[in-house]
Amino acid sequence: MWCFNNNSRLRRIWEWVVNKSRRYGPDPSQDAWSDSSELKPFSYFCVNLHVPDHGLDSGSSQASSGETSYPEPRLIRLLRIIPTGPKELIACSIHVADLHDSHVSSYDALSYTWGPTTQAEIDKGMIAKRKYPILCNGGQLFVTENLFRCLQQLKADSYYDRDLWIDAICVNQDDHAERCQQVSIMADIYRSATRVIVWLGAADEFTQPAVDLITRLSQLSEHERVTIDPQAFDNAHNAQLLGAVNSAAHWRALALLFGRTWFTRAWVIQELVLARHIAVQCGACAFDWDDMVAVSHFLATRTSANTFRTHLFEDLDPHLLSYKNPTKLAAVKKDIVGGRGSVLLNSLIRCRSYDASNDRDKVYALLGLATPQDHEFPDALYPNYHRSVARLYTDVTKYLLESVEGLHVLAHAEGDDFKRIPGLPSWVPDWSMRADLGLRITGYTRYMAAGDLPCFKQTRDDGGLTFLGSQFDTISRIGETKTEVNRSKDCREWLEMLEDLEREHPERDNRDAFWRTLLADTGPGGVVPIKEPWEDGFYVWMNMKENPSVEQKQRAAEFETSFMHSLNLRLFRTARGNLGLGSQSCREGDLVWIVQGSRVPLILRPVASSAASYRLVGGTYLHGFMQGEALDGLEFGEIVLV
Repeated sequence: MWCFNNNSRLRRIWEWVVNKSRRYGPDPSQDAWSDSSELKPFSYFCVNLHVPDHGLDSGSSQASSGETSYPEPRLIRLLRIIPTGPKELIACSIHVADLHDSHVSSYDALSYTWGPTTQAEIDKGMIAKRKYPILCNGGQLFVTENLFRCLQQLKADSYYDRDLWIDAICVNQDDHAERCQQVSIMADIYRSATRVIVWLGAADEFTQPAVDLITRLSQLSEHERVTIDPQAFDNAHNAQLLGAVNSAAHWRALALLFGRTWFTRAWVIQELVLARHIAVQCGACAFDWDDMVAVSHFLATRTSANTFRTHLFEDLDPHLLSYKNPTKLAAVKKDIVGGRGSVLLNSLIRCRSYDASNDRDKVYALLGLATPQDHEFPDALYPNYHRSVARLYTDVTKYLLESVEGLHVLAHAEGDDFKRIPGLPSWVPDWSMRADLGLRITGYTRYMAAGDLPCFKQTRDDGGLTFLGSQFDTISRIGETKTEVNRSKDCREWLEMLEDLEREHPERDNRDAFWRTLLADTGPGGVVPIKEPWEDGFYVWMNMKENPSVEQKQRAAEFETSFMHSLNLRLFRTARGNLGLGSQSCREGDLVWIVQGSRVPLILRPVASSAASYRLVGGTYLHGFMQGEALDGLEFGEIVLV
């Protein structure tokens, strides 16, 4: 084993190794390190985080493997890049620091993605394999290509005088016990860092145009920004405000920047939200995070994915359109600062579209966001990558049912169409589903379908969940999903339902109910009910109105933006002639229940083998019954979800 007790000895050995490896250039596109196998591997035992257990000597092979020793909960490793020549291997020194020691030097933490950062890198075959060598305390350690490029850029920027925390280097990824323990304190690591460096990846031909457009948009006032139409490249008003950056090339570059994989990675939520200061870098280009949030908010409220598909891309993977994600991160941070609601539950809901290579990380990546009063997690939620995903998702749902008032988590179990993890009870959301699900209204606090009736909930030993509810209506007909209509502009089932309702219930304003239901009667800024007259906007958007006026076209664009906030939903009508909008998993014969403790009605499906048991399909918007209007005459009784 190589252990270095002082920097001078480390530097002498490092100089000897570097002199032998000068011929290996730092370009990751050249896999030219075949001779580097002569270097001794880096040993984490030289910078040990573990304490011996069971009386074994800490220097034994068993102890160093992590099988019988456990990480000291306050210790982390930090690295510092050592100056080297431009053609020499990247080298760094690593030391152990006590995270809670008031005398520990300030450090930065890196937020990045292990694998490819752009679709172009994916197409070229870039993978998250650790195959690029660097020197750590004189020993060889392999890192992924994206991290290698980041280290190259930091070296080029002479980043030599600061300690840095990087998960792939500072955590022994081959030691299960250490990895779990370090994941459990990840929030503290990022919260304690002086600054978080966000590495979006190497720059490409789109980076600078995106910088230019973000810079110009951020210079405008909010009032000026909202007057810009991102698809009007020849618009005189746009040209006056944006000048040369109002081009298809610049808007495309902006979309591709926000489409980088960093913006979709689950771990960045915690890393970014807990940061005290943020520095965003893409290659040598720097971004201001607040400017990126402002532009993201503008795009989220003023345009839709259709704008980018229609005017900028012929065939675009929807997962590449992540322009709303900086706004989501800002909203999570606002929840934490304001202490509003359950930060963990709201974050799980808001960030379902984020990605994780390990399904467990859709939960583990968010645990550290919990407010202090929620921070006492049960042992079942301690990071453990041997625990089954189904067990973890069930345990976190039970925790939320116990620690959060009400049954809001149940509204986000979206039925069979959105269950890919086997073994989940119907009432447990599958957090691994990478999709924007539900009504896309975090918290549902604007609704009170069950009024102020007290909540009752009880988990059962057999995996069931008991609560108090009352059957209110039955789904008698389902229409197309919003995704299908958005894709095809064909809504024959919707229009037939509307015609039937107008014939059966001519006394009602069914057309008003129709377009309001499609938007869950929620306008810009969360206004309920919608104040704008958007009925014509729907028909113009569907190309069902001839010669629309300029104002009607503008209404259509506004309608589309709101319509596309939540696409994984299906329009339905009930036996009583009501319109609803629920999970696309709903089917004819499903039942609509008013449930004590749930702000929205729930769709349940009877279990044939048991008269009192049901499967949960999801939450729903039921027009005219979202503020307690259904409560008169209802009788509530216990039912069981399986």
